[in-house]
Amino acid sequence: MKKLLDIFSQFILCDQALSEICCRFELKYYQKNELVQKEGFVANFLYFIDKGTLIIGNELEHKTITRYMAKENEFLACIDSFINRNISKEFIQATEPTTVYRISKDDFDVLVKKYPGVGEFCQKYFVESLIKCQQRITDLISLDSKSYYKNIVENNPEYIQKMNQYNLASFMGIKPESLSRIRKPD
Repeated sequence: MKKLLDIFSQFILCDQALSEICCRFELKYYQKNELVQKEGFVANFLYFIDKGTLIIGNELEHKTITRYMAKENEFLACIDSFINRNISKEFIQATEPTTVYRISKDDFDVLVKKYPGVGEFCQKYFVESLIKCQQRITDLISLDSKSYYKNIVENNPEYIQKMNQYNLASFMGIKPESLSRIRKPD
């Protein structure tokens, strides 16, 4: 809870408000490969990862597409579904035993109305998510698979350590067999 408190204390200075914010988060544990959010349902929670990792993806033509891996001290949600209350086209899954703090959409909305700092946090989170998405798109269209893998090894080694080969290949937009070839030393 301390990590979560530290994040919100950047936006909220009042101890009473910080206490109320943190009280609205619920501690949850997920096992490796457990679905946190199922595709086809409304996303009712925003997650803060205390320990472990979560991937977000979707099914497309009976293939799993891994879009992002969130790690410790990051927030994650099926944003469109969470904000707009529509059916999610995405899933969230634990890649290892994972501990999260989650807040419901209703509680989150109450806090946003009551404390302007929560709105500032929300804006920062959405901007950071957009920047990460744009960088991933740039990498996918501008780098060949070997260069993309090298970039991941150098800048996000936890992806290599925490994603299985299938999810990593899916994230890179290639087949698992291609990833095996890329990983082989020259």
